Amino acid sequence: MSDSPTIDIFLHENKPERSLQQLFTALAPPATPLLTRKGTLLQFVTDEINYCYLLHQGHVVINRTKDELSLNSETAPFIFGFSMMSDNPCRLTLCTSEDAVLSRLPLDLAMGIIQQHALWEPLSHVMVYVSSRIFNHCTRMSQPGAYGTIRYLLFELSLESETVRKSESVVNYIQTRSFLSRSGIMAVLSTLRRGNYIEISNGKLLSINYLPTKF
Repeated sequence: MSDSPTIDIFLHENKPERSLQQLFTALAPPATPLLTRKGTLLQFVTDEINYCYLLHQGHVVINRTKDELSLNSETAPFIFGFSMMSDNPCRLTLCTSEDAVLSRLPLDLAMGIIQQHALWEPLSHVMVYVSSRIFNHCTRMSQPGAYGTIRYLLFELSLESETVRKSESVVNYIQTRSFLSRSGIMAVLSTLRRGNYIEISNGKLLSINYLPTKF
């Protein structure tokens, strides 16, 4: 491994909490509560109706439909669906955590409420945040080599909420967000653990001590 200094290559944009609260205040009353359990898959389009989802509690993983690749996870509070405003078929689903609490309303109704209450500014703040998350995903997928991807995803996992870190093993987190083999991921993690670069207990990431830029 190279002893090049660790570079912080992954930083979340600050979630626009105030803007999300403004949107929740307006959109939650007409939204319909949903009954979900761990692993429930929610579609953005059902019976030709586009939906907006409000995540009140817990977290969800955003998956790509064609290959089930996990793109990102989001923790409550958050709103999904506004980036799906196009005539193209939606190729994403939301996969719920065990403690997830969600509600939904038709996207057309949501947009009408946004217009009625002049909530374009808070909506734009959320969309900027979504764009930054998409950029992070593209950066992750363009990392050179398997180790570059694993290193990036370890940083990403370390910045997830405590709930997310405790709910998913390191191996599964990396495998579902990349095209790497399980055996290859485990081999790299094993080497990092032996070198005291990372600390893992019961498959869950405890801490990152130092990650070299090259493996």
